Amino acid sequence: MSNENELITIEIRGREQVAVEAAEKVAALFLSSGPGRPYRMPSKDEVRVLVYVNAQRGPEAGGVPEPE
Repeated sequence: MSNENELITIEIRGREQVAVEAAEKVAALFLSSGPGRPYRMPSKDEVRVLVYVNAQRGPEAGGVPEPE
């Protein structure tokens, strides 16, 4: 990823399995870091998963994939 100004952070919270699956799907849409490790939220029954993406890169630049 070339420029920090083009990066966004997507935070997904929920039950671990659902949050990880959602993060994997989001990560597949963009040039991304892939899902981070689930972080168990203190005193809650949920985890937080972060995904860092470059949402400005289109398919021609290796970003968002073309629909099948």
